[in-house]
Amino acid sequence: MTSNTDNSADSLPDNAIAVIGMAGRFPGADSVTEFWDNLREGRETIVTLSEDDLLAEGVSPRALANHSYVRRAGLMRGIDEFDAGFFGFTPQAARTMDPQHRLFLQEAYHALEDAGYTPPKIDATVGVFATSTTGGYLLHNLMSHYDPESVMGEGITFDMVNLSMSNDKDYLATRVAYQFNLSGPALSVQTACSSSLVAVHLACQSILNGESDMALAGAASLRVPHRVGYWHDPGSMVSATGHCRPFDVRSDGTIFSSGVGVVVLKALQDAIDDGDRIHAVIRGSALNNDGSTKMTYAAPTVAGQADVVAEAHAVAEVDAASISYVETHGTGTPLGDPIEIEALRQAFEISEETRPGPCYIGSVKSNIGHLESAAGMAALIKTIMCLKHKAIPATLHYTSPNPELHIDKGPFVVRNEYGDWEWDGVLRAGVSAFGVGGTNAHVVLEEAPAVTPTVDVAGPKVLLLSARTPEALTEARAELAADLVRPGAPALADVAHTLERRRADKVRMAAVVADRENASKVLTAEEHDNVFIGEAIDGTVASASAERVVFLFPGQGAQHIGMARDLYDSEPEFARHFDECVAGFDAELGTDLKAAIFDGSARDLERTDRTQPALFTVQYALAKLLESYGIVPAAMAGHSIGEYAAATIAGVFDLPTAIKVVAMRARLMHTAPRGVMVAVALGPEAIAQYLSDDVDLATVNDPGGCVVAGTEEGIRAFQARLAEAGITARKVRTSHAFHSRLMDPVLPEFTGFLSRITLREPQIPLLSNLTGTWLSAGEATNPATWARQIRATVRFADELGVLLADPNQVFVEVGPGGTLTASAMRHPKWSERHRAVRLMRHHAQSRNDRDAFLLGLGQLWSAGVDVDWSPLNAGAEPHLVSLPGYRFARERHWVEHKPFEGRAADGAGAAGAGGVNGTELPAAATAAAQGGAGGRSPLEATLTRIWTQCLGVATVDRNANFFDIGGDSLVAISVAMSASHQGLELTPQDLYDNPTVAALTRALTARYAAGGLARHSFTEVEHPPVPPNLDFFLEQGLADRGRWRIPLILRLRPDVAIDDVRAVLTAVTNHHEALRLQLAERAGIWEQHIGEQLESVEVAQDSLPGGLEPGSEQERAAVFEILEQLIAGQDLTAPPLVATLVTGASGGPSYLALAVHGMVADEASREILVTDIFTAFGQRMNGQDITLQPVSAQWGEWSQRCAGLATHPAVLESRDYWLANATAADLRLPVADAADGPAAGDLVRLSSVLSVAETGEVDEARRNRGVAVEEVLLAALGRTLAGVAGSGVAAVDLGGPGRSVLRPDVDLGRTVGSFTTVYPVALRCAPSAELGAQELLDAVHETVTGVPHHGIGYGLLRYLHAPTARSFGTVRSSDIAFTYAGTIPDMSAFASDEAPVQFDTDAESPVREAVPGLGHALELRVYRSRGQLHVDWWYDARRIDAAAAQALATAFGTELSGLVAEAAIEEELDSANDELTLVEFD
Repeated sequence: MTSNTDNSADSLPDNAIAVIGMAGRFPGADSVTEFWDNLREGRETIVTLSEDDLLAEGVSPRALANHSYVRRAGLMRGIDEFDAGFFGFTPQAARTMDPQHRLFLQEAYHALEDAGYTPPKIDATVGVFATSTTGGYLLHNLMSHYDPESVMGEGITFDMVNLSMSNDKDYLATRVAYQFNLSGPALSVQTACSSSLVAVHLACQSILNGESDMALAGAASLRVPHRVGYWHDPGSMVSATGHCRPFDVRSDGTIFSSGVGVVVLKALQDAIDDGDRIHAVIRGSALNNDGSTKMTYAAPTVAGQADVVAEAHAVAEVDAASISYVETHGTGTPLGDPIEIEALRQAFEISEETRPGPCYIGSVKSNIGHLESAAGMAALIKTIMCLKHKAIPATLHYTSPNPELHIDKGPFVVRNEYGDWEWDGVLRAGVSAFGVGGTNAHVVLEEAPAVTPTVDVAGPKVLLLSARTPEALTEARAELAADLVRPGAPALADVAHTLERRRADKVRMAAVVADRENASKVLTAEEHDNVFIGEAIDGTVASASAERVVFLFPGQGAQHIGMARDLYDSEPEFARHFDECVAGFDAELGTDLKAAIFDGSARDLERTDRTQPALFTVQYALAKLLESYGIVPAAMAGHSIGEYAAATIAGVFDLPTAIKVVAMRARLMHTAPRGVMVAVALGPEAIAQYLSDDVDLATVNDPGGCVVAGTEEGIRAFQARLAEAGITARKVRTSHAFHSRLMDPVLPEFTGFLSRITLREPQIPLLSNLTGTWLSAGEATNPATWARQIRATVRFADELGVLLADPNQVFVEVGPGGTLTASAMRHPKWSERHRAVRLMRHHAQSRNDRDAFLLGLGQLWSAGVDVDWSPLNAGAEPHLVSLPGYRFARERHWVEHKPFEGRAADGAGAAGAGGVNGTELPAAATAAAQGGAGGRSPLEATLTRIWTQCLGVATVDRNANFFDIGGDSLVAISVAMSASHQGLELTPQDLYDNPTVAALTRALTARYAAGGLARHSFTEVEHPPVPPNLDFFLEQGLADRGRWRIPLILRLRPDVAIDDVRAVLTAVTNHHEALRLQLAERAGIWEQHIGEQLESVEVAQDSLPGGLEPGSEQERAAVFEILEQLIAGQDLTAPPLVATLVTGASGGPSYLALAVHGMVADEASREILVTDIFTAFGQRMNGQDITLQPVSAQWGEWSQRCAGLATHPAVLESRDYWLANATAADLRLPVADAADGPAAGDLVRLSSVLSVAETGEVDEARRNRGVAVEEVLLAALGRTLAGVAGSGVAAVDLGGPGRSVLRPDVDLGRTVGSFTTVYPVALRCAPSAELGAQELLDAVHETVTGVPHHGIGYGLLRYLHAPTARSFGTVRSSDIAFTYAGTIPDMSAFASDEAPVQFDTDAESPVREAVPGLGHALELRVYRSRGQLHVDWWYDARRIDAAAAQALATAFGTELSGLVAEAAIEEELDSANDELTLVEFD
């Protein structure tokens, strides 16, 4: 386990217990995940039963007519089902067992499975502490088949003893211990409603006192008969209305319901040491009893409950002020709730610390009812899930407090809607359960130690599933497939790792998958090349798995161009050994073997001096790759050249020697006389009569198949003899007649060469081609053996006969194709217990070799061979995650109730003045009506002041020409910069066009009237509305919303310490409201919450691995990997700015890895943040207080003003424009629909770069036409889309400068946030033949510049203005987004080793690496860096396949080049026409 917390023994509480596994079934939920979904969505799973259902269950009509009969119940699915065979029960034994016992067994198994343990193979002392309720199944169903008098009145019978052991509560814990072979204490606990929480307490004590290493604690409570209501009597504890309303003024009682829950516990330190996944931590627990100090036996007491809560806090060594949530017993009774709240108040009053916030209280009984003995377990599991998700669900039906609670007198608040669990510090909670009779239990829970999330390593994973039956496997596949595509699904590496840890049953499946979406498709496909399903061999054991593996190395003929290329590209271990062999062969043979294998011609690879080295190289590297996955052979056999690879793995040759020997063998055999080899489907005895002196029996591959070799003439005659007998011979793909007399000329030289070679005894048993049996040590070290092997018959069939004598062997073909395993499967000794595995594709297959290899590993696992899957994680440490548990067979085992005679039939703002064309002017302009200085408007006064300061003069006449009174281009830049600081949007060009103050004032006033929006009244609110661009993100953006983050890396001087980093980031965070922004959903509506200023921000710490050169590319890559891990671990509840301090080598620089959420980080915000961080570090490291440049308008003010614009007259007038714009599209990309936004892992980037020359041509085109670069790019995009979808109009989303909307009245020049407006434009799409370059560019220019108010109106009308929201909501959003990110400056010039903080060397990464956040199927993102345009295509792989995306990217480059060239030609023609016109006029 990799943790961000200090997990040293000194830092962990001695009595802390980890919850490492859990499982449960509750009303409306078959799993803990489904249970949490119901809680999160505020579902009440107590249902109303129909009259037909109740009558069918035997409820009488008279009962149904009685108003005291309540038709409500909490139902569980499948209480009559049980997988008897899985647990070894006969159907009869299963039918007579209490369903509470049966379901508890299954959920106990699921809980251990969730913890990563498989019974009965648990190497630890495990205790069981369990409880159940009175067995209604025994009393109502089973006993209805017995005569009460004979059963009860005549003494005990054997039947009744058996029934008791199968149904009584006393036998629940010991039954689990027996079934799972658990040797710790096994206790059945009975304290009524507190039983399950008492069981948890006892389990913790058993671990702490050393009785148990681990413990199961849980409960089962089933109401039988199940689908019936209940009787309400006035004054009883059950609800008359059928709703449990804890704490509410309307509370009238509880509802008894059903459920099963189990947790797995272990000491926290042991759990961390063992690498267990930790759901939550039990800090302490306590039990007591009320005694007799109460009104009646069944009544609760304040004193007893207060004492047990206070005792639990003391045991946990925590102050009550640190508890921010209590899951109460909360039965919803008028008596019980006030007593419980008063007890909590008294327990919390003894706190010695200041409470930083309220303590929320809740009760799961409002959702699922009262589970009696299992009530505490349901409450515990709910609270654990709250801690895991850092959220608290609603307590249902709560409207106003029961006045008897006096809830206002304490820190308690009832959470009546789902919300984030916001708390400054460690999350802690209490869980209470109080039993009738006075046994009280309270547990203190704490969130689990933080764990670094797994980052999925690129590349495929292998998912392993198994079941006892094919039907169960099919159901498990479907369930896992659905789980993988649910929101928040775990990383695929974690999924694979979790499945690897699970029990392997007889029917097994291995699936090679690329990502979660692909996994879901593969798992649900009826047939797929990347899925293998097989059955394990009965009677084999895992400990002997290594003794069953046989490696078979094929010979010449299996080779093909490109063999193993995919393995070389994706498996570093394979590539390392492959390259080592290639280097050796290249030195020996003077050839480029790698090129011959991967890129050569088939004819060239068939040359013997290429084929044999190539096969040896691939086979040796493949065997070593298998070894890295833990697969080692017990025996080996090779066919011809394959025997050399086998001998090298066995240790007869070391690798350098093997390369020399194989090179010499190949060279000599290549120079031998050419010949022919043919395969014949006859055994060696049958074929003998057709042989002659000029042909030889070359190989015997299996008893019914041989290969004959000889000269071309000899083979021709041999084939003729066969033809006369009606036998065909197939020519083998070789250039020579190997293993025949034609090899005789090379034997002397090869023998002499081998005599100088050192040969060793094999370390792994090896079979001999010469003898067909085991190769002895003497034979292996005799050079003549290896020389004769060239000439002699290969007796591979005999080798197979030796190997197949063991019925449990698993044959692995270590090389391309499946020739040898096919021979094995044709052999008469082949049996159904043998297994054959092929690791590489046949050359005719179009599969990926790595997929084939991984599926081969899956086949090995399916055959019972242990596989080490860790290489797929590339050094990362995956974690256990919660997945659907084993899919138990849903077999009905149920004895129905037998009715008996005599049963009872019944039961006991408007626009301001001075507007122009309906548009209100900025306040600076409209204030003129009220009189400004000297009659001037505030805008003119501001401009005059700026001019005087920049020109250095005392006064400026409003009609004086700027350039006549000392102004020039440099002063014009200074004026523009000063104006921007005042919130004015002004460029030097504006001064050239309007060189007087008066003219400039008129121009800016008109601009703001046309493009900006005037100020509305501003009133601060606690939670400002969400701006429309964030609404867009929340509606259709990334599914994993926290992953939309911009990565930033800053280099820190070695003397910058963690305290300096915290001080700087705290100052920056407190300076900008947006960095304290949290989004919360209330009743389906998103709200903004701007947090209070922080005392200190959290900064994670990490360090670089040793051996990295400071400043090297490798070091930066390591830093960026840490940053990627930081981003991958974020969700929407995380702060907008998160950071990790990465420590480098001693004395070297450190790095600050920052991740800023896209909702607060437009391009300007990134510049502001970097500026403030640089400023703060400079001040901090110089011993100064951190003082940052003021912010004129904070995010909250902007949000509120932005919301007010939704009713601005100018915005309302633009609705027809926007509606027409949004509905104009008649072209759509061929993209798949998706129900929700993509996950970050669904987004793929294709990148290309224009050369400096090509970029210059684009710039020339824009200058000639007077358009912007982005307009040229948009025009090229239009042509690209026309090529794909035809001519028409496409909707493309653009981003506008939202910071300019309220200028000059609201200055956002120093405000951090996301102000980029999102809006669609109707992009004309037409090929060049239909629309010329200049005409197209003009059309795009008109479209872009015609957008009103910088595009903000679209979002306002779609999200914030109710009358138009419905119309816009029906319009399908664009699938395409276009972003031009501008020029990224080269920051290398600003580098200084003396500065405390420096820019990252890769200034492009914040733009290049940030995943798109707005959920489009396709985003075209372009930026300029170092004089080149960089083009990135991001696409949602769920909706657009890779080939289509690549085609678009390629077509865009072509269309852009063509557009620019066409524009240049048209410009030249226009110039030529102008010249001709001038001549004509002359």
